[in-house]
Amino acid sequence: MKKLFFVLTLVSLLSACGGGDSKSNDGGMNTAGFFERYLDTLCNAASKCASGFVNEENLSFCPRTILNSAKPFEAFHKGESVIFKHKYEMLANAEEMGWISLDMAQAESCFSVISQMEPCNPLDVQLLDIPECANVFKGTKQLRQECNQDEECKNGWCNMRGDVCPGACVDYKQPDQTCNSSLDKCVIGYECRSSGCSKSSTGVVNDPCVSNSDCTTFLFCYVKEGDSFGVCLKRKSEGLACTDTNECVVGLSCVDNLCTRSRISDTVGSPCGVQPEQDENGNDIVLECNRFSKLECGAANVCQKMSADSNLQCSEYCDSDRGLYCDSSSHTCQWPKSAGTPCTGGEQCASLYCVAVTGDDGSEVRVCQEPQCLPTYEN
Repeated sequence: MKKLFFVLTLVSLLSACGGGDSKSNDGGMNTAGFFERYLDTLCNAASKCASGFVNEENLSFCPRTILNSAKPFEAFHKGESVIFKHKYEMLANAEEMGWISLDMAQAESCFSVISQMEPCNPLDVQLLDIPECANVFKGTKQLRQECNQDEECKNGWCNMRGDVCPGACVDYKQPDQTCNSSLDKCVIGYECRSSGCSKSSTGVVNDPCVSNSDCTTFLFCYVKEGDSFGVCLKRKSEGLACTDTNECVVGLSCVDNLCTRSRISDTVGSPCGVQPEQDENGNDIVLECNRFSKLECGAANVCQKMSADSNLQCSEYCDSDRGLYCDSSSHTCQWPKSAGTPCTGGEQCASLYCVAVTGDDGSEVRVCQEPQCLPTYEN
């Protein structure tokens, strides 16, 4: 198996988001520069959403919250839950190895699309399901060559079915071609449905849809009574008319036909977690503390500041500005471990990747490593 050598460490990742040199030798934007612009654009777009997670007070912390999140989220390909940093490093390494290049004109189109969105939680954005963004990365590998991710393949995708690593580049299915969703992938901008490769939602208002799952989280699918298909529309802000909670922005409920009752708190001491009362449909009400404001839900079910020093108590998160993680066993903030160090979970590793390996004595141990192929997680 071809070994990948990752050239970006956590320090360089953070410096990239702090205004470091984002230009490659040929005067174009490199992967670090692209993601710096992407994160800034996304966070600014999210700050425009009423009752959202990102606001003027915590906007500067938003890029690092996304970059250092150890929680898998559906933010690159629909149906594939990944850790942001893994994908970032995989793309940066592929560029370093000459397996991908970046299209600068396409990058500007991507930023334009992102800037027009108003996602209440930027962790909901499916970056590579947006054709203008997916097409930024141009692969150099031909069909049947070894690959580690889709973006490395020229005119195709990386087939790693059955957890094969590395995989092999194979052809995309073209629009309207028959396809098997468990075996095939459609060309960028299309997804495999029963009718074949059909145009998919890109996160833009008025994209076609059948249900809410066809739209990104900050949109909902509006289908007129009697119609089979609808369009993706923006979720509604507090005080606007609604008929269902799905129509309201994340953090609001539809009560008495109005989007009301914010469930995201920026205040220390506010209640959080599952509440005693239920909503009008009999569902649990779960109040959240705003991670982008460096808050977490404490053991007493009230919002508390994330700890910023090692060995201090935590429930789930620590201040990622300090590079700390919350150990799930001791519930204390700890410094992450370097490659080759024993671990029990990805949260403990600077790479956010803990994998089982066979030791010299034949026994299996788990150690921190850099991911060779992108690991995906159940949604």
